[in-house]
Amino acid sequence: MSSPGDLSLSRRALLRLAGIGGSSMLLTACGGFGRSTPANNNSSGAATAPNATTTTSTSSGATTTTAATSGTPAASGSSAVNWNIVDTGAQLPSSQVTLRWMDSGDVKANFFKAFFPAYTTRHPNIQVQYDGTNWNEITQVVTLGFRNGTAPDVFQLPPTITAAQAEANGWIGALDDIVPNWADVKGRFPAGMFAAGVTDFGGKTYGYPFTSNKRINNLLLYNQDHLQQAGYDPSSKPLTWDEFRAACKKCTDQGAGKYYGLIIGIAQSGQLTGFIDTLAEMAGAHGGVIPVGSNGGEFNHLTGQFNFTSDEFVSAVELLLAIKSDGSIFPGSVSLDAPGARGRMPQGLAAMILQGPWNIPIWTTASADFHLGVSLAPQKDPNHIWPLTYGPGGSNTWYYASSTQLGSVVGDMFAYLGTVDGQTAWAHFDPAGDPAAFPEALAKAQLDPLSAKAAKLAADYTRLRPDPSVKNPDVFKVFEAFQQPTPNYNDTLVGLFTGDLQDVKQTMTSLQDRMNAALDDAIKTAQSRGAKVSRDDFVFSDWDPSQDYTSLYRK
Repeated sequence: MSSPGDLSLSRRALLRLAGIGGSSMLLTACGGFGRSTPANNNSSGAATAPNATTTTSTSSGATTTTAATSGTPAASGSSAVNWNIVDTGAQLPSSQVTLRWMDSGDVKANFFKAFFPAYTTRHPNIQVQYDGTNWNEITQVVTLGFRNGTAPDVFQLPPTITAAQAEANGWIGALDDIVPNWADVKGRFPAGMFAAGVTDFGGKTYGYPFTSNKRINNLLLYNQDHLQQAGYDPSSKPLTWDEFRAACKKCTDQGAGKYYGLIIGIAQSGQLTGFIDTLAEMAGAHGGVIPVGSNGGEFNHLTGQFNFTSDEFVSAVELLLAIKSDGSIFPGSVSLDAPGARGRMPQGLAAMILQGPWNIPIWTTASADFHLGVSLAPQKDPNHIWPLTYGPGGSNTWYYASSTQLGSVVGDMFAYLGTVDGQTAWAHFDPAGDPAAFPEALAKAQLDPLSAKAAKLAADYTRLRPDPSVKNPDVFKVFEAFQQPTPNYNDTLVGLFTGDLQDVKQTMTSLQDRMNAALDDAIKTAQSRGAKVSRDDFVFSDWDPSQDYTSLYRK
């Protein structure tokens, strides 16, 4: 097994970018599990691309973009994208048509608000109604649309519907049937982007994850001015756990009530779990999140057991509680959701937060007085850093409705998004929050320095992990049968933070026992429903956590 200390920040590693998002990475953002989920759409807002579109708001709050309003390349900063939308051979309609595209918006909306007008310039009879909205709206519109045949042509699945369910009910169509030369397009993507039981069913591909999961959702994002005044500079080397605690205290003291050392959006489920997962995994608690319950569970695929009693996890929780006992955490953090917490960073109200790269383009334009810094999360031993892990699939996955009459248009667009040109254009508008899947696209794109650093850290400190549901698709029946114990992982951490629960080791042991028992019960339930599955399906004894586990995802 190679040493974790060999994970250097090399440019060569950046060019290896493939696949994308750590267990702690995905979980932080509201609960992803190496799948495309609402977890990965965390930005509190998005700067729109100039000259891109005419945008209006629907009654539900969705952003509707009509793509026929601009024929000029949309700009981002000082440079513009030269759209190279070539003829794919798709038999496009000749009449006037409007494609409906719905997703969760945020930073990625910047790309679509520029791409759709460019596409309409190339094909003037094809307009696009783009609805970048919230997950409640997606759940309502898509779920109802499946029932009455009014689903958007392209969409992200609601968190209440799995891809397996959508495919089994005939609600989504196969990319093989609409994307010209689909085998060639699919073959351009890195290993782990497509996987049986995740994007593929019955030998065909239904989900299109054209953005990568290889990102770190819990970077240390910090106010340079506050930390420099306190005597700390994590720009070249991450803080140790002891330095992190001391820096939180020093910043709080110098802030004198005007700002605090650390802020966390504890009221949003998944924020504390992601915080702890990141610290523990990088300290050596090998594992990753599996989708059991609303917050998943930090799981060691080497042993097939949950990870909560490891020294790394217990120590990470104790560190958090020590920072709290110092009075270094922003007051009211228990009542803040993730947007509420991160929205206070550009205001200078906190020195540090563990959050994701989607904040970078927003914060760097929010205030000229705010100087953002980006680093790895604090490390128990900076000389022995283990990588975070991520599962198969992308940071976002799009589907098309099987009922669409515009499959050729969808296929034509999807084909473009699977080219180096399309991926490079994506990286131009959404450089680090939802990274482009192609390493060469990231290399070609002119990323801002902080986004480039976030991408480089992700390249060097994330690895593709095994997934039991790819090993045995019947594992999905276990996930469906799983009954989350009470209190769950997130609630346990909140209870420890508030003092309602005492004794970290005992509490985490109790949590681990409950989670293992619940998994055993779910396996028995799945078996009673015909699943051929056992606890052995969750064990990967050949896994080296310092390396990408690619053998499971060979093309």
